[in-house]
Amino acid sequence: MNYSLQYIRIEFKRAIHALLSGMVTLIIITAITVGSAAALYTLLQSLGVSEPVKVAVSVPGDGSMSKMAIRFLEGMDSISAVCEFELTDEDGARRGVVDGTYASAIILPENFYEGVNTGINPPALILLPEDMSDGVKSFSGLLETSVSLVDTVEGGIYAVTDAYYTYGMNVSRQDMENYLTGIAFDTLLGRTKLFSEDFETSLDVDDLISYYTVGACLLIVMVTCTGFGYLYSRRTRTVEFSLRRNGLGPVKTGLIRFVMMMFQLVVITGLFAAMVRIASYYLEKNDNEMLKLASSSLSDACSILISPVNVLPVLFCICGFVHLVYSLMKGREDTGLILLIMFMIMLIVGGCIVPSVFLPEKAVAVGEHLPAYIWREDMFSGGMLRELVMGTLFFAGGEVLSWVHT
Repeated sequence: MNYSLQYIRIEFKRAIHALLSGMVTLIIITAITVGSAAALYTLLQSLGVSEPVKVAVSVPGDGSMSKMAIRFLEGMDSISAVCEFELTDEDGARRGVVDGTYASAIILPENFYEGVNTGINPPALILLPEDMSDGVKSFSGLLETSVSLVDTVEGGIYAVTDAYYTYGMNVSRQDMENYLTGIAFDTLLGRTKLFSEDFETSLDVDDLISYYTVGACLLIVMVTCTGFGYLYSRRTRTVEFSLRRNGLGPVKTGLIRFVMMMFQLVVITGLFAAMVRIASYYLEKNDNEMLKLASSSLSDACSILISPVNVLPVLFCICGFVHLVYSLMKGREDTGLILLIMFMIMLIVGGCIVPSVFLPEKAVAVGEHLPAYIWREDMFSGGMLRELVMGTLFFAGGEVLSWVHT
């Protein structure tokens, strides 16, 4: 028993030495990975979302109802994502569109809201530049849709008004129009409650930066595994005989190697998660909205990486796989390089570096059955049972090979 503990102590010291010797490199790789992921996320967000355009609104006279309606619309998410309203006079609105201060201008006549509500329908003037940017095109489309909705509502109200004059009603015309207007706009403005919200994406995860952060963690863990060759280096026959004589056969030495690998991978994953959390903390303090969104995504990725249910079974399975490969290669010096090549192929084909949606169908069909794909899946979903079964089978295979070789 004392000999077994001494052997464990020796292997533990070797594991600490190997961990410390590669720590600086791993920290640099982690920092570059996190920074690249945040930069990529910010770039993709900026490319995919147009900045809200500034729109001038001119309301002559009192126009209190029109101004109130503008302020109400300005607070809606679907409106604020496309445009920002700014109240000004008519001359300022026209000059602003000409000199580029405003992307567009809405010039309303006096008592516009009251006129529409009573059926007078005074015309509003909309100024748009001839060469429209993407943001202005979005605003123009939103404006056309809004006008269409108002036309539909008012058309229904006018139809009922005609019926009122033809057949008569128990309520006054004004009460009837106000009642129908209230129902129509309550339905339009609250239309989101009529739909169920469901997030759809071409990726198999909800967030791009979480996807790449977890993928980067897997990459770093796998690179670390290529340095475990010292645990499987060939021993002299005298050392092998001494180990077996003191009760340390292939099974026990395999278990000790497995524990040492698991220890190092847990430490590496913990350090990576800590650096992700630090990056998230500092990005959260930034005034840039995109960086704050990146901070939230990094925080979500960190919560995945520190979840024992999600991470430990995956690391267990990875250690089993590495043990199988090293046992199969019988301690060859180039095993680390072979393992690295295997990991890179699995990461690429398994959609851990490039999302599966961008890969050829044949590659996806193969990648879905590779361990790296399953590891990433279970990092998100927490497939504990599958990982434990796979890891146990990998380890058992490695033990059988070690026993055969001895």
